[in-house]
Amino acid sequence: MTFLQKLMILTVLAVVIALARLTQTRPVVASPARLRSSLGGSVVLWLTVIAGALIIVGIVSHTLLRHFVQVVPLLIAIGLSFRRPVLAVQAAAPLFAFWVLVMASIWLFLLGMARIFTGTFTPIEIALTVVIGTAALLGLLSSSLGGHRALTAARLGIVVGFAVLQFAAMWISVQPFVARR
Repeated sequence: MTFLQKLMILTVLAVVIALARLTQTRPVVASPARLRSSLGGSVVLWLTVIAGALIIVGIVSHTLLRHFVQVVPLLIAIGLSFRRPVLAVQAAAPLFAFWVLVMASIWLFLLGMARIFTGTFTPIEIALTVVIGTAALLGLLSSSLGGHRALTAARLGIVVGFAVLQFAAMWISVQPFVARR
């Protein structure tokens, strides 16, 4: 199976996980304004941690351009959070799911259990996979929308759109014109 095929499967799984999380029932205990504020804040925190850790991976592995390309969807979701926090949560959910799956794939490789994504990883990079995976999992857990559980065409479009954006960023990041710089 090619890298592109694995990446497609991972992206589809990220969409399914994000939609499951966003449509999960959860009691609403705060006012809508407070809910939007708290959701946007925690989502931005976890997006920022993931983006920062990926940039550090780029620095230590001398692949800064590759990792900068990979964080572009995260930066767009962070920017969206300042104008539309609820939309930012919907955009962030597939990004969190995507990065949880990528980190889990790396851990499975490091443990010798699966060769989904392979490579050589320094101790610092391995530590950063733990940071990224933990932040992505916590972000995914914080990405429930409370009372906004209905699956609408707009929500589906945002989730799929951001999953495809992350897929494209990851694919572009491994192309020779980016990967060799």
